[in-house]
Amino acid sequence: MPEVTSHPLGAPSWTELSTTDDTGALSFYAALFGWVDEPHEMGSDWFYHMQKVKGQYACSIYKQSEEERSQNVPPHWNVYFNVSNADETAAAVGHNGGQIVFGPMDVFEAGRMAMCRDPQGAFFAIWQAKDHIGAHIKGETGAVVWNELMTTDRAAAIEFYSTILGLEQFQVPESTMDYTMLKSGDTEVAGVMQITPDMGDLPPYWGVYFGVDNVDTSVEHAKSLGGAVYVPPTDIAPFEGQPPVGRFAYLGDPQGASFGIFQSIADNPSQ
Repeated sequence: MPEVTSHPLGAPSWTELSTTDDTGALSFYAALFGWVDEPHEMGSDWFYHMQKVKGQYACSIYKQSEEERSQNVPPHWNVYFNVSNADETAAAVGHNGGQIVFGPMDVFEAGRMAMCRDPQGAFFAIWQAKDHIGAHIKGETGAVVWNELMTTDRAAAIEFYSTILGLEQFQVPESTMDYTMLKSGDTEVAGVMQITPDMGDLPPYWGVYFGVDNVDTSVEHAKSLGGAVYVPPTDIAPFEGQPPVGRFAYLGDPQGASFGIFQSIADNPSQ
């Protein structure tokens, strides 16, 4: 797949890990996904670690601020959405029942951002690109392949993101899954699922999935590195009587941040 040079408006464009132990996280993900670290010093003993896949920027890792740690914010992945005007989108967030956590603010010459919270409580960020468009590689092994919102009110969440990001919704017809796709033009950019009682006391959140060649092998590797398994390897068969289109698992890193892995069956028909 060629280098990504732009992202559709409203689509997830960047993902970063906020962690309590950047050294430990760097070691874990490098071993699991083969990421190559490119550290950028942002302050005294504070680095923003750009992670590369095939020589291209894929995501980043950084150590949480003292403020986050003092508030007992757990390690987590942040998902950024591409917008043309961060200030206008931030205003729309507030007008539609969401909250601005901080921002909008410039990030040097890289872009302009704001951290937000949707009406159901899921955190997300908006990104107006300048020098940094976001990920230069997506949809490949080791890179982000999908983003998914787990929410307590699917209809309200879809309305919110459709309004502030200009996305359209698409319900998969005749599917065994109660799943809604969010689209930017003709491009499917994210999914939305309802949190059900059998999932337990799960807070709304935006999840990230990384591509792997073999889910089962990667799960065992993650376990050997100190990771946790929240959802074991599972086939995705959205249509009754049809073969699975992929296989996934949901994991936790040694610091506690959760993430998914996904293997396309089409890419690996023998698996």
